[in-house]
Amino acid sequence: MPGKNMNAELNKLVRTPEDCSRVLVAALESGDIELSVALYETSAVLFKKSGEVMTGLEAIRENNAGVIALKPKFTIAFIKATLSGDGTLATNRMKAELAFTKPDGQLVQTNVDTLEVLRKQEDGSWRYIIDDPYGSMRAGMKDR
Repeated sequence: MPGKNMNAELNKLVRTPEDCSRVLVAALESGDIELSVALYETSAVLFKKSGEVMTGLEAIRENNAGVIALKPKFTIAFIKATLSGDGTLATNRMKAELAFTKPDGQLVQTNVDTLEVLRKQEDGSWRYIIDDPYGSMRAGMKDR
């Protein structure tokens, strides 16, 4: 659970749904595991590339630590948010190029084309409730 200072920082950083995607990418690139996890609600879900669902902050922390270990570099092409009629929910679609080096030294370049669901918090900031880094690509992916 993020501390009071982290919540205050997030309140300033994530004033729009699109901000969540930008801040998450920056946190993963800089190795800020605490910030990367604080962007999610307590019972949020995160999809693996395989389609397996991880639930809760500890699972998300473990996943994000693995991503951070790869020293990822993202190049965002676009982030598109759509708000619900009452402005309390949003979907984000982010298209980005991702480059990282595997432990064996092999450079990997791939794309992420996300589908994210976010909820506006009482303080006006936003948090992920569902995050699928490959969501917009899923229909074209093979079942695994």
